[in-house]
Amino acid sequence: MSQTPSPDTTPTPAPASHLDAPESVGAWLVRLLKGIAIGIGFILPGLSGGVLAVIFKIYDPMIKFLANLRQRFWANVRYFIPVGIGGVIGVVLFSIVVAAAFGRYEAAFVTLFIGFVIGTFPSLWRQAGKQGRSVRDYVILGVAAAAIFAIMLVGGQSDLTVQPNLGVWLASGALIGLGVIVPGMSPSNF
Repeated sequence: MSQTPSPDTTPTPAPASHLDAPESVGAWLVRLLKGIAIGIGFILPGLSGGVLAVIFKIYDPMIKFLANLRQRFWANVRYFIPVGIGGVIGVVLFSIVVAAAFGRYEAAFVTLFIGFVIGTFPSLWRQAGKQGRSVRDYVILGVAAAAIFAIMLVGGQSDLTVQPNLGVWLASGALIGLGVIVPGMSPSNF
């Protein structure tokens, strides 16, 4: 004789993912605001939209969606519409603010952006050292720092203009896309 649970004792299954939760206006607006912040991160050198996406818990669902576009495609599109709208708003509005600020306070804003970059070093140092460091790691750090410094010196003394063409635009788009997906890489630096 098999036992079946009574209707009032059957547990209600929890939503399987962020896509199964009921949509509310508040949740939509929160994702819009997160998108605006991520868009601002795309504009500002030293900030990473990818890092902000991680902080706002948008990164994992975005990567899962991009890794398998066919799985729950329309549910994912509905989920990311406010993030995309917010991203565009953040990029457009903040680019106006940045352009005006650079026109009036260029030295202050360059210093601010350098501060953003330097401010990420402690967290990167801790993250990179979670499994310990060896002498080899310090040698690689020194060689990389010297190479970057040399590139900056050479780049500052030469004119690095690139003639726009289809290949340049595609390569630029690929680098910006990489900067969007990889946390810590700032698309505006590219």
